[in-house]
Amino acid sequence: MRIGVDIDGVLNYRELFALEEGTKFCAETGKGWLMKPTSHSMRDMYGWNEEIRDEFWREHGIKQMYECPARRYAAEVLSKLREMGHEVWIVTGRNNGDLPANGMPRKTWEEVTKLWLEENNIYYDEIAFNKGGELPNDKGTFCAENNIEIMIDDLPEYLETMAGKTQVMIFDQPYNRDFEMPGAVRVYSWYDIYMKILRIINN
Repeated sequence: MRIGVDIDGVLNYRELFALEEGTKFCAETGKGWLMKPTSHSMRDMYGWNEEIRDEFWREHGIKQMYECPARRYAAEVLSKLREMGHEVWIVTGRNNGDLPANGMPRKTWEEVTKLWLEENNIYYDEIAFNKGGELPNDKGTFCAENNIEIMIDDLPEYLETMAGKTQVMIFDQPYNRDFEMPGAVRVYSWYDIYMKILRIINN
């Protein structure tokens, strides 16, 4: 089986980065306050305009993209799945067009991402960047064209593109709890993912 895995919010603690670093930035700079804690958009969360959001990202973006740790047991579960003969494909919207940030340990975000995966012992068979935009770069089309049988993601705008194209696993987050998709499986941790994948395989 070929299993697709998102990074931000699925392999890492992106939601904690948004809350912890965002509120610290507001307190220290006086720019914005926590308005919508369940939003995925940091501009909506804090009432920032694009200029403030970019200022925050240049100073703190490296914490999400590189310093943020992998979720507990993510590497362990993915290793188990690969040992069972399944393929793991990392499918992410990250790309080299993302705004650079201070402190990048490599020149591009794609290189930074590969370094983060290596340092967190997350092994995979393939990686695809810039998957999350409009057709033909949406994740659903990518999954269909590459025979990805299960895709694990958290962002509703990405999940919507996958309907009817792959088995969807929704990684539970505050910003997707009102999102529903027929046939999708909601997951809450990496060992929950492991058990639910085994159930799909066995059925």
